[in-house]
Amino acid sequence: MPPRTKAAPAVGRKIVAALAASAVVAVGVTALTSTAASAAAGCRADYTVTNQWPGGFGASVTVTNLGDPLSSWNLRWTFPNGQSIQSLWNGQVSSSGSQITVTNSPWNGSVGTNGAIQVGFNGSWSGSNGAPTSFTLNGTTCTGSVTGPTQQPTQQPTQQPTQQPTQQPTQQPTQQPTQNPQPSGDFYVDPNTAAYAAWQAASGNDKALLAKIAQTPQALWIGDWATASATAEQVRDYTGRARAAGKTAQIVVYAIPGRDCGNYSGGGVSTSEYARWVDTVAAGIQGNPWVILEPDALAQLGDCDGQGDRVGFLQYAAKSLTAKGARVYIDAGNSAWLSASEAANRLNRIGFSNAVGFSLNVSNYRTTAEAKAYGQQISQLTGGKKFVIDTSRNGNGATGSEWCNPSGRALGDRPTKVNDGSGLDALLWIKRPGESDGTCNGGPAAGAWWQAMALELARNAKW
Repeated sequence: MPPRTKAAPAVGRKIVAALAASAVVAVGVTALTSTAASAAAGCRADYTVTNQWPGGFGASVTVTNLGDPLSSWNLRWTFPNGQSIQSLWNGQVSSSGSQITVTNSPWNGSVGTNGAIQVGFNGSWSGSNGAPTSFTLNGTTCTGSVTGPTQQPTQQPTQQPTQQPTQQPTQQPTQQPTQNPQPSGDFYVDPNTAAYAAWQAASGNDKALLAKIAQTPQALWIGDWATASATAEQVRDYTGRARAAGKTAQIVVYAIPGRDCGNYSGGGVSTSEYARWVDTVAAGIQGNPWVILEPDALAQLGDCDGQGDRVGFLQYAAKSLTAKGARVYIDAGNSAWLSASEAANRLNRIGFSNAVGFSLNVSNYRTTAEAKAYGQQISQLTGGKKFVIDTSRNGNGATGSEWCNPSGRALGDRPTKVNDGSGLDALLWIKRPGESDGTCNGGPAAGAWWQAMALELARNAKW
């Protein structure tokens, strides 16, 4: 089997691998007085331990809002055995002892009736790792039942005005300067990543190592782990922040039907929904982000069922994204997968009417020199099209054909635009270093933060 890229979300991304739960707790709702944006008249909470290892674990919490639509949310629970959260995505976390509070990110505060909130995290434990038994959503205990609309009139008027004005101004000024000091360079550093959270929580040498990852621009991965409308809001927030900072955002679109042929990152939207999903997400674009279109989709063309008209899907997605201002690169796999002639043949089938070029080495480990030579061969066969290389983890090159959490790897060259006449447009960190390739070689689920691996990559970096 050829080496494949394994994508990885984090903050802002749900884990795309199937969750092998070792602990699941489901609870629901009764109506209580709430001080949040609006009261949840009912909710159901599901807690799943997705992965566990000595001293650490990964988990997800999914809360379904059974009551009125919410404009913002506040989720709380208490760990029974003193566990703590090391990094969390799809929300903003704070803790007091074993009590955990998670509030919405700027892009996912709106939750409709029967809509779901999902947060994932990596945590630590010692002795026992019991599941929480009670969750509250905006002050309402989730028990699975719904009460009458007695709270409707009092909550709508009092909570809407107080939270909207106070949260918007206080969070914007304090978070922008302190959390996201943008380094020099062209690309945007997002403070809402698992790496950034881990760096802030670390100390000593670990903090210095994690800074190499947290303070380096990386791509935002978007896919079918959230609704299209929620993803559009996430894109609007992220690209808006990048534009305000005068930087270029990077986005990976990863939702093609039949994605990853059912492997660690399997999934994707249905064939009937893909075009609509792309249009909805594209509508959130602010400015001119660089977009990596569907890693592995072209390299896996025809490898499995459920792909539909994959060539047509890629053509449509490139057109829709370009029309909204994106600079699109169609992914073409890596130098150990397809021959240069076959990669060029597949790229030419898609065409470049709505794409500036192609991407290489996404989530893989081939050296920059090897990937560049490969890219130049493809470029010559595609009319001189430009290309970008993912250098996030290729500092020590590949270890044979191993693509899934190989040990001994290192961070690669830092992102930078290139103009050397070779056809290479830029070196980018497309895969987020420190996020697992999947449940292989001791790693947690695909996309989950793996601090030990992150520290190893940073420690081995040649800079």
